[in-house]
Amino acid sequence: MILTNADNAYFPWPGDGVYNNPWADNLGARDDWRMSDRLVNILNALSDPRLPIYAQPVGGSGSSYVGSPNGVLPMPPNMPDRATTSRPGVIFYKGVTVYGPTFGGAGASLPTPVLTAAEVNFILAEASERGLGGLTAGTAATYYNAAISASLNQWNDLAASSGGSISAGAMATYLANPGVVYQGGVAGQKQIATQKYIALYMDGATAWFEWRRTCIPTTIVPGPDATLTYVPRRLEYPTTEATANGTSLQAAIAAQGPDNLGTKLWWDTQTAPTCT
Repeated sequence: MILTNADNAYFPWPGDGVYNNPWADNLGARDDWRMSDRLVNILNALSDPRLPIYAQPVGGSGSSYVGSPNGVLPMPPNMPDRATTSRPGVIFYKGVTVYGPTFGGAGASLPTPVLTAAEVNFILAEASERGLGGLTAGTAATYYNAAISASLNQWNDLAASSGGSISAGAMATYLANPGVVYQGGVAGQKQIATQKYIALYMDGATAWFEWRRTCIPTTIVPGPDATLTYVPRRLEYPTTEATANGTSLQAAIAAQGPDNLGTKLWWDTQTAPTCT
């Protein structure tokens, strides 16, 4: 199993102008990308040392990190002034942007995490707490702390080329934070889900999967200008399925429910704010 960062699986990007990290190309082409307040609020509340790596301070200087609300139109009253909210961290940028400022520089070759020691250790922590796979709750805290430490070190290593860092002291302080110290039981499962959500930054698809499975964070809800009254629970089938595999498609719909974004998959059983 991938239990240490030395074995992390990454998708590499040459950063040669042809095969760049897609985040770098998008962030350098338009200046309306801002951090979600769902994530930033959690990081601020825990004084998380990954925040200065994940995000830039408001205005490009200082230490104030502010997220933007989700599901809003790009205009008042719900959309805040972009100058008052945080851009993603400098490590994701490839240098000069089309709108003027220069951020980072190595973002085009920043590798994309596929499966990391942090994610695997969080899986083992949850399995331990739930008594699955021959594991017991007595090992949950060990795996949980190993997962957080792996994430902190992973992001420290990724940020090194852009001058970011998380000191050993900052890591120790974070693990000793009362809001981070493992509590066990259902509370511990919620801590695992929260910390896993934080660690999955850059892997939005897996973070969405985990949110649907655990309903953590409970603050993920439709924004004020959202066209749906719920957060999507699945993807719709592509139109090619209807034309090339219509019989099987109709059988799947009959078994699973309507082919829309709100139909839950069989494993999607949690509903906020009650999580187990």
